[in-house]
Amino acid sequence: MWKALLLLALVPAARAETQHAILALGSPAPNLELPSVDGRNHRLSEYAPSPILAVVFACNYCPIAQMYERRIAQLAADYHQRGVAVVAIQPNDPKAIRIDELDSSHMSDSLEEMKTRAENKHLTYPYLYDGETQSVAEAYGPQATPHVFIFDRERRLRYEGRFDSSYRAESVKIHEARDAIEALLAGIIEEETLKCAQEATQRSQAQSKESKHDKGL
Repeated sequence: MWKALLLLALVPAARAETQHAILALGSPAPNLELPSVDGRNHRLSEYAPSPILAVVFACNYCPIAQMYERRIAQLAADYHQRGVAVVAIQPNDPKAIRIDELDSSHMSDSLEEMKTRAENKHLTYPYLYDGETQSVAEAYGPQATPHVFIFDRERRLRYEGRFDSSYRAESVKIHEARDAIEALLAGIIEEETLKCAQEATQRSQAQSKESKHDKGL
């Protein structure tokens, strides 16, 4: 089983012990059927009417993932009237999370704790649990939380990467997930437009890695 995914938006993401390949651009959306905090199972097919599907891998316990909860909720609210579906998936096996990894959170990643957090934080977007088998996470290949996968009407992957340019909301300068959705809604040529956002993410990660190396981190 995977170790719990840690996250970072600007620096290279903490990797799972067993790393899985990231779903390639142009790939069809892997199927999913997972339990949710709303008490029912959600299937990929139920989002078929939506012209765009955004799948965000997130989690309960990581403090930076927690900082993105309101942004995920806002993304879902802002694009609901335009038919965009936003779904969050928690990919961690709660049994794999070490005690020391819970030093900044009073909750782990079990489905029951997800339900509690969703209720306490008034999260209304679908929040699905993949911790039992992690089969959906293996198919998509998230490397961190949050990790965003955006699919077009034909459910082909058009963007994967970070949510935005900083885990601190006040420091965000690039909104990759929103930019990708806007590009798809506007019918802009996806391959070039969305590739630019991914290249910007890769450059930021490389620069952060070099900076940390120079500082001896």
